[in-house]
Amino acid sequence: MSQIKDFFTGRVTFSVTDFPVAGLNRLRQYQVKNIRRQVDTFIFSVPLVHADAVRKLVANFEWHSRQNTNLLRGINYLLNHFILCITVLLALGTFLVLDMGIYSVQVNAANADVVTAVYDHLSSVGVKKFIWKKQIANLDLANDLVTTFPNVAHAHVRVSGNTLVVDIATATSNTTKIKTNLYAKHNAVIKDVIAYSGQVLVEVGDVVHKGDLLVEDAYRDSVAITGEVAFIVDDHIVRLAIAVI
Repeated sequence: MSQIKDFFTGRVTFSVTDFPVAGLNRLRQYQVKNIRRQVDTFIFSVPLVHADAVRKLVANFEWHSRQNTNLLRGINYLLNHFILCITVLLALGTFLVLDMGIYSVQVNAANADVVTAVYDHLSSVGVKKFIWKKQIANLDLANDLVTTFPNVAHAHVRVSGNTLVVDIATATSNTTKIKTNLYAKHNAVIKDVIAYSGQVLVEVGDVVHKGDLLVEDAYRDSVAITGEVAFIVDDHIVRLAIAVI
């Protein structure tokens, strides 16, 4: 009867000689059943999925195994791992669903009053915690913020993980919100370029001269370009970082 049961449950029967009784405790984690002793040999069965682990455990002893070749052992393998598979699938599904949402909003601006006002405005248009990323993609938030606030020269909106990040470049006056071309004020080597608007025509490392066109069609306060100028003082080269715009 036990052999018939083993056949349909996909179990492997082991015969291990001189296996210590204490070692049987280590077999419990492998769902060992039907343990019986014949003189100095222990005979027991384990599920097919644990057979390789048990073989390693008894490798230092004389052992033999009889593996069933029934057609149901693939199903048995799945049944033995059913809970694990379901857990992994649920965890993966939960992660994917959670990753689709925004759980925090971060506004960065030099002016604290602007930060507060932008937070309030975003909340009023429905942008807050637990909104879906897909909804954010359907909103033109950058243009909305520039249009709504007279002292916002440019807004850069991005999603970082599950956080909506809004970088604000504030204008010193309403006139700075007029787009214009920006030219170099000094001869220099470009050291750093930050531009939230317009078309940047230079890159880090470029050599520019006073009057060169650097950025087209940009809000002045949304662009910052620094350069480096070298002076010779007492036969030494001294480098000075300056604002190119």
